[in-house]
Amino acid sequence: MTIRDLARLASAVENGAPEALERIAALPPGEGLIIGITGPPGAGKSSLVDGLTAEFRQRGKTVAIIAVDPTSRVTHGAILGDRIRMQRHHADAGVFIRSMATRGASGGLARTSAALSRLFRAAGFDFIIIETVGVGQDEIEIASLADVTVVVLVPGMGDDVQAIKAGIMEIADIFVINKADRPGAQQTQREIQAMLSLGHGAVVPVILRTVAIDGTGVPELADELQTRQRRLHLQPEQSWKVDHLGIAVRSLDEALPFYETSLGLPVLSRETVEHEKVKVAMLPAGEARVELLEPLDASSTIARFLEKRGPGLHHVAMKVPDLPATVSRLESAGVRLLGKPQRGAGGHLYVFIHPASTGGVLWELIQE
Repeated sequence: MTIRDLARLASAVENGAPEALERIAALPPGEGLIIGITGPPGAGKSSLVDGLTAEFRQRGKTVAIIAVDPTSRVTHGAILGDRIRMQRHHADAGVFIRSMATRGASGGLARTSAALSRLFRAAGFDFIIIETVGVGQDEIEIASLADVTVVVLVPGMGDDVQAIKAGIMEIADIFVINKADRPGAQQTQREIQAMLSLGHGAVVPVILRTVAIDGTGVPELADELQTRQRRLHLQPEQSWKVDHLGIAVRSLDEALPFYETSLGLPVLSRETVEHEKVKVAMLPAGEARVELLEPLDASSTIARFLEKRGPGLHHVAMKVPDLPATVSRLESAGVRLLGKPQRGAGGHLYVFIHPASTGGVLWELIQE
């Protein structure tokens, strides 16, 4: 899709043309990260979007920007000034900027913001940034649209932080204290931390400081957003299933009586995998299995594991529908794999993910 075609389709979407929405529905979903930038008026959202776009472009990433401006209730017009603030990206083919008026919609967005974000994601942009209008307590619609919501605050807000805490303060994935070179930045951070200490769900938002006009802190924000993009696209598909738990034992003959007699798990099969230097016993566990692993000699991986950690859980195995595609995606994201896919017990194709990439547990991925 050319830039001209994209612009025309975006205009058709904004004007509510039914055929435009049908075209979007037929497009592939894309993998771009949708970033919501929100916060009160004067927080420097546009400057932050401008600096973040420049940082992403230096990293070779493409960016689509949806900048929402309020529509006047008197004149029914909108200034659409965000495009002026981002003039340095005007001639950059890797940046597409679309300014939109709210046209009376509440919540900080325009009515077609969601459709446009899907369009730009389908068009292949790496990052889709949605800048809301300056918002207050209740304008939180961006949280239901964005993959990551960034709430931008500034030093010196004082009681304003408390006043809006029941609204946008609760939707943040990342807090950015912009204009952090001003007095009061540390106090603002303490106020945010105090609010978060009262409970914010299972994941505590990140707090960063920036000075958008000179780029201070913007690379760190870009790093955090790229990390979240990798996490988003490394989520297992719903069709992933637990295949088995690999348990290292010193002797199958000594370990099996417990599983067979005490637990009542029959042995499905026993075999030797020469290239892994291991003996394997498979036992059923619901829809998954338990895989007992006995080393053949002291040079095997299982023998080294036993020497270092003793008997116990060696790895978790997941069954995936398309192992080559999964491996390609993991490698492109910088995930550390232990070798290339190969054949294992039962003839299945598998590959291991290094514990350094998984939080300390060895993962095995198996072709379904």
